Amino acid sequence: MDQQATYQQQMKEMCEQHMNQAVTMQANGMNYEGVVEMVDDNHVYMMVPVDEQGQFMSMYEVMAGMQQEQQEQQQQQQMMNGQERYGYPYQPYYPGYYPYYPRPRPYGWRRLVFPLAALTALAIL
Repeated sequence: MDQQATYQQQMKEMCEQHMNQAVTMQANGMNYEGVVEMVDDNHVYMMVPVDEQGQFMSMYEVMAGMQQEQQEQQQQQQMMNGQERYGYPYQPYYPGYYPYYPRPRPYGWRRLVFPLAALTALAIL
């Protein structure tokens, strides 16, 4: 087995170990952050988050937005179940209606296909 085939097999095994996990991948001198979706003998398929303009987003931005959204939902449930149900005291807005704070959210996901031979690095986030 030649050196290129050995390298490709090692990258395939590494990608298979990190399937369905958030990773950063370096290929052709560029870094991509996303989720490894599938691996075959020659390619790795990766889903990357994109914003409304189709620009790639960082997985850190996506995860931070999701955590912030979960915290807001928990606060809303606590207020609706607790004593602060009617907005008194210390609640400057009507219950259930929160002010809008823009946060990074993925507009969608884009599938990228990389040849295993082009991968130079893979790291879990």
